[in-house]
Amino acid sequence: MKLSYKELTIDGGSFDGAFEFLNGDYKVVVKSFQANFLPTDAGLYLDLRFDFEYEAPCDRCLEITKGYGSEKSGISLMQQREGSFNEEIELADDDMGTMYVEEGEIDLHMVVEQEIEFYLPIRMTCGDDCLGLCQQCGGNLNVGKCECEAVVDPRWTALKNIKKN
Repeated sequence: MKLSYKELTIDGGSFDGAFEFLNGDYKVVVKSFQANFLPTDAGLYLDLRFDFEYEAPCDRCLEITKGYGSEKSGISLMQQREGSFNEEIELADDDMGTMYVEEGEIDLHMVVEQEIEFYLPIRMTCGDDCLGLCQQCGGNLNVGKCECEAVVDPRWTALKNIKKN
């Protein structure tokens, strides 16, 4: 959903919707979002609220795991000077809540996606007690114990001999 930055700075505007996107292993369903654009002296302020669900394989056992979130955020939007996207600039703390608009268009779906990415877990697990996969046969240890024998690294045999004494 592309919006004109210039038109929004005059009257603002409100938009809502729903969509889906993929982010690496994550499938994200944005159940709903509400975006309210408010004109400011510096440009625009975006008040954003969104509800989303996501699913991805567990990092330990590879079973599909689901989660959800309901969040809100505020973003300052400013028109970027021509050619300055190619320049390297140092950002200050105040710049962290600011998004610079290039070519006079705001891709609202992209903005929502970027905000949701902040709330997705870095490591997805089906639970704190997930046992993962057997390192020899690849069986899911949450389903049941496998029949594989534990393989001991031969470099540790010297320590095993100390324990016997």
